[in-house]
Amino acid sequence: MAKNSNKSRHKTMLTFVLGVFLCTSIVAYFVIRDTVRETIENQAVAFAEIATVQATTARSVYAKEVAEKLRQDGFGPSVDYAHMKGYVPIPAQFLKMLGQASNTNTSHLFQYKPVSKWNLDAGQGLGDDFLRWAWPQIEQQDKANPDGPIAWKPIWRFEQQQGQRVLRYLSADAATQPSCIACHNAYESKPEIVERRKSQHIQAGKQWHQYQLLGAISITIPLSKVETLAVARVQRTSILIFGILFASLILAIWFSRRLVKQEVSLQEVERELLRSEKEMQDAKELLLAKQDVERAFSELSAYLQAIDQHAIVSVATPDGRIIQVNQKFCEVSGYSEQELIGQDHNIVNSGTHPSSFFSEMWQTIARGDIWSGEICNRTKSGALYWVDSSIVPLKDQDGKIVRYISIRLDITGRKKTELHMAHLANHDALTGLPNRYLLQDRFKAILARCRRSNMQTAVIFVDLDKFKPINDTLGHKVGDLLLIEVSQRLRSGIREVDTVSRHGGDEFIILLADIANIEDAAMLAQKLLHSLIEPYQIMGHELSISASMGISIFPQDGDDMEGLLKHSDLAMYYAKRNGGNNCQFYTPDMHK
Repeated sequence: MAKNSNKSRHKTMLTFVLGVFLCTSIVAYFVIRDTVRETIENQAVAFAEIATVQATTARSVYAKEVAEKLRQDGFGPSVDYAHMKGYVPIPAQFLKMLGQASNTNTSHLFQYKPVSKWNLDAGQGLGDDFLRWAWPQIEQQDKANPDGPIAWKPIWRFEQQQGQRVLRYLSADAATQPSCIACHNAYESKPEIVERRKSQHIQAGKQWHQYQLLGAISITIPLSKVETLAVARVQRTSILIFGILFASLILAIWFSRRLVKQEVSLQEVERELLRSEKEMQDAKELLLAKQDVERAFSELSAYLQAIDQHAIVSVATPDGRIIQVNQKFCEVSGYSEQELIGQDHNIVNSGTHPSSFFSEMWQTIARGDIWSGEICNRTKSGALYWVDSSIVPLKDQDGKIVRYISIRLDITGRKKTELHMAHLANHDALTGLPNRYLLQDRFKAILARCRRSNMQTAVIFVDLDKFKPINDTLGHKVGDLLLIEVSQRLRSGIREVDTVSRHGGDEFIILLADIANIEDAAMLAQKLLHSLIEPYQIMGHELSISASMGISIFPQDGDDMEGLLKHSDLAMYYAKRNGGNNCQFYTPDMHK
């Protein structure tokens, strides 16, 4: 009977262990699966926020630095830019174009586009159930007359699209620029827009104030690729746990067989079972901890790959040490991955920005806030390059910062374009000399300095003698080349602190920064006259030309730019009346 009793206890124990094995395997599988799914969703929302920040940053930089600069130059943004030479898309169109380009360049890892209840074209309306559900929740956060930026809260949810889960995310895009407000308010008064609003049962004639809701940015992130990777990892982990539990089951059976054969006491069997269960629990906890670390690294790598194609990305520790870079960082900076890992970002510091610039940046990200701005860096070879940078602090579940993710866009080409445009705005297109606008700025600075130090300044008005016959007989090409040669001789004949400017046609203005006496101006004028009459070799022609010069002196001949230019111009006409190839100082008698 004792043997039968032992067999019965053995069967009972086997049944119990098998049940524990099956339950533990099932619970472990669902715990791992749910944890992975929750992490994927949280990271997708965080990535959507980063993409939204990048989009609005790019649109803001475009509005301030490109559109506004072109507007100041007489052009600017326009809805009909395609039919208007010199004009560019309005910021809303630029944001739409940026979204279309990003959708293509990110290999469909994420998509975004601008949307609005007050859409500027039909493709940007509230075209699906999510947008019609989320827009009213965004709109409820708007204020009638905001006195400052509104703390908008994004709206999101996860849904099924074509058999796969996606994150749908909607973030408010408020009216931050006065120019944007003026453009949209004017657009709402157009007849075709009024008719569209009526057909869509939307209030027509809407007018916005600054900081009010104009539109929103819709982000769509498919989760299929990350979920496929996660499912594979869950299956591998489940198989590993199943193997460990199965080995434990075999071990328990082996112990039970020994108990049956050796007729050990029931207490000894219970002690062995407790010890076996503890070993299984310890193994399970160890595997879960290892899986958490591997999953976190895998998720971070997946999201970095999503923006790797068009952005410079690096990951740093809380003390600023680089622990990960993408290939784009290496290509732009010229450093290899081995040279960058373990360094801080001072390795690409160009010395362009003051220390206070970086102090403010560190204060911002140390608080856990996102920092955005433009930074000038230096490559390994010494060349400068500009990036539009956003630094995002990554926090753990306790709110402690564990990483800094830096996402940068190379804007070196745009910066060069801005410098070129600034040069064109302040220099003569033919000769490269300062134009009237730049001359006016230098005039103000020199006159202010001379007033403080009681110094004299001279203005020389130069007009070429008999330039028109050369231009008319030999053609404008020869005339333009002659003007270029004249400008080079004038520029080489003055001091570095002086300025020679083309006033228009064959007229030039020379501004002498400061002179000890009027004889200095006379000597320089004579030197320039002798230089200008030397023959010119242009397109097979030997040309000779002279100049008439008029000189006015600050402060006796005028105390501002307008007066000094007027009097030097009058003196120049007296020099031309005297046969040319000479200079005349202004005197009050010349008005008679």
